[in-house]
Amino acid sequence: MVDGSRGSRQFVSFYVNGRLFGFDIRLIKEVTPSAPITPVPLKKRDVSGVLNIRGQVVVVLDVSLSLGGPEQRITEDSQILIMKNILEIQAVSDFVPAGEVQAIGTIPVGFLVESVGELVTVEKEAIEEAPGHLLAQYRNLVEGVVRHEDMPLVILDAVAILGAQP
Repeated sequence: MVDGSRGSRQFVSFYVNGRLFGFDIRLIKEVTPSAPITPVPLKKRDVSGVLNIRGQVVVVLDVSLSLGGPEQRITEDSQILIMKNILEIQAVSDFVPAGEVQAIGTIPVGFLVESVGELVTVEKEAIEEAPGHLLAQYRNLVEGVVRHEDMPLVILDAVAILGAQP
């Protein structure tokens, strides 16, 4: 969904399988280096496992798997983007994420990524629609695309990724 209003938006950029993606900064609580992820039995396909961060259990999703790619290998550059829970998002009065907000829930969720880039600020009118050639199941996960330096920045809908969990 592309927002036609004026102004700018900020995204945390990150890489998965060598491609540049971004999540709306307002959804992200923190970025943490990857730590040992504990596998869980009978997990959903995209779930890497769970992680203990300061005594709190965080469910970790592999963004590559969510996008139909291979399971990511954890390297020294791997990081986890910890998403705000629904209560933390509701505390920000000027922000209502698109999609099925109830998919966010109150359980902490992190997204495993290859590496984190930079904070990217773009004008809303510079955000283009998701490419039409994407399969429908993936097009729903993409908010839009913006040209950034030498490669496109694909803006992902974190809420849709959570809602797409089988």
